[in-house]
Amino acid sequence: MANRWDMARASLTRRFFVATFLQGGVILLLGLSLKLIFGHPPPSRSLELPAAFQFGTVFLALGSWCLHDAHSNVRLERQYRFRRSLLLALGTAILFVAVQSYGMWSIIKSISPELEMQTSAHSVVIMFAGIHAMHFIVAQSILLWVTLSAFADRYDHEYYWGVTFAGWCWHALGIVWIAILCVFAIAAV
Repeated sequence: MANRWDMARASLTRRFFVATFLQGGVILLLGLSLKLIFGHPPPSRSLELPAAFQFGTVFLALGSWCLHDAHSNVRLERQYRFRRSLLLALGTAILFVAVQSYGMWSIIKSISPELEMQTSAHSVVIMFAGIHAMHFIVAQSILLWVTLSAFADRYDHEYYWGVTFAGWCWHALGIVWIAILCVFAIAAV
């Protein structure tokens, strides 16, 4: 006989599928809005860190704090505050991806046409940021699943492994992002 969680999982899977597309649409809309508002920098032979990456780092840090707060609240059975913190973390994840997407687009558009891509620092920076983006999309999907599960009453003070795992993913990617920013700084010199 299936328990309540097994029955809820099928419905949760459908909601996850729809929410993933909605989240992608919001990210695309925000990224395009940033493109229309700020445009792109003129072509340059030197690597310049886009301001979007700095703003994205702020969103990453805020999301990390929100996930830590969610973890603390679920352990104390504060369900309302727990769910609110998860929603805030998901919102900062969406903002992070949208702003970072605009930043990547800015870097690509700022590459001078006469620049040799295979030997420039731009290619290394784009590769690192692209790999980080792929991993972040996985972490963001985990966060979306955990958030939807939280609203399906999956987590409480006794069981909150998904929240812990989502936090670990987010914090690990934050550390990797700081390392990538250091590589950017070195490459820009």
